[in-house]
Amino acid sequence: MTKRAIDQLSNFIKNTTYETIPREVINRTTDCILDVFGSAAAGNQQKSVQAWKSVVEKDPQEGPCRIWFSNQSSNAISAATINAMAATSLDIDDGHRLAAGHPGAAVIASASATAEEQNVTFDKYLCSIVLGYEAAIRVALSRRIEHNKSTVSGRWSGIGAAVARAKLLNLSATEISHAILVAEQHAPRVSSAMHHGFAGSDVKEGISWSVLSGMYAVELAQAGFKGYPDTFEQDILYDPKALIKNFENYDAIQGLFFKPYACCRWIHSAIDALDNIIKSCEINAHDIEHIEVLTFEKAVNLGNHLNPQNEAEAQFSIPFCLAVTALVGTTALRPLDESYIGKHSVIDLAKRVEIKNDPSMESMFPTKAPAIVRVKHTGGFEEKLVDAAFGDPTNPMSQTDLQEKFLVFSRSNLSKKRASSIIKMVQGIPNMLKEKPSKSFDLLS
Repeated sequence: MTKRAIDQLSNFIKNTTYETIPREVINRTTDCILDVFGSAAAGNQQKSVQAWKSVVEKDPQEGPCRIWFSNQSSNAISAATINAMAATSLDIDDGHRLAAGHPGAAVIASASATAEEQNVTFDKYLCSIVLGYEAAIRVALSRRIEHNKSTVSGRWSGIGAAVARAKLLNLSATEISHAILVAEQHAPRVSSAMHHGFAGSDVKEGISWSVLSGMYAVELAQAGFKGYPDTFEQDILYDPKALIKNFENYDAIQGLFFKPYACCRWIHSAIDALDNIIKSCEINAHDIEHIEVLTFEKAVNLGNHLNPQNEAEAQFSIPFCLAVTALVGTTALRPLDESYIGKHSVIDLAKRVEIKNDPSMESMFPTKAPAIVRVKHTGGFEEKLVDAAFGDPTNPMSQTDLQEKFLVFSRSNLSKKRASSIIKMVQGIPNMLKEKPSKSFDLLS
């Protein structure tokens, strides 16, 4: 009798060890860890993070797990949800183009907290992260898009959080299956986001809540709680063959993108195109008469506020991000400089940005998130196509680029010395596999 796809996935998770994972995947995993730590360091002081922390801190259950970049600790689930919120708050965490969402904040927050709770070694920690990415992204890629059009990361990111925790808690294959099933069935849907987008909301894609539901799914599975077993077998919402395809390839981490700018990834190609035009043609922003952006429908349908009222709205506005890029440069998006919200010069230029859906751009999505930018200025007309923004797998950020990103994004909350020490610590993880994270993670306190 053929095993269900969920059972095959769970057996793969149960039987995989650090030693079976290719070295290049481990190296990219440390890049992911650094990127999530840096995203959390940059976002730690956001109001959304402080609000989440104030609610979670009412949980009297204490624990050894660090709430990153604070002097506080908590139980694993509470710490992980806060850390995930910090990592995703500025929209600079990693993502996967075809999965249409962000896995890293959920997976690494769960793995890090559980590793501290269970006092495991770094080899097990790294293995749990790789498997968390694999499971979450496999589920996302196996969706039948015609029945499951949502791009809300929280619908599947919690599965990564569940798997990372389940691996470190040494659950049986059957328990892992039910943890995944329960995580899928209890995931935040954020249904209204399909109509209004994520702009202006601290909920965004429900990633932090998915960590909560995913980690609790593990506890439930351990207690004998069962999910619906044929979730992935009906070939309606999911393609079971896609779920179990090519386990040995570890394609999930290799297919990630990383973000140089603190805004929706769907805007990055337009930013790169405009930045290239301005620099190569030496155009003064005040000479720009009109900017036309040809892109795919989902980018056209972002909030795209001409005068965003807060950072959450600004992160999902093509006109705002392009106006800031033209007037100040991309440095104002690393992270997003709130002082430009409401500035008359930015609003005036944003009003000259026109966004259109283009069939040729639509045909590339979701494999790519392209944009053509056309700039009419007093000196003439320029056009640029970018189909792979900086940080995409085909236009990757190197390890050096990611380290530079960490220094830039964390500088408002961390000293350069401390940031450099964290970079060095993460770089060294593959060389201290039998050591435990507790002491090394002191740098995150």
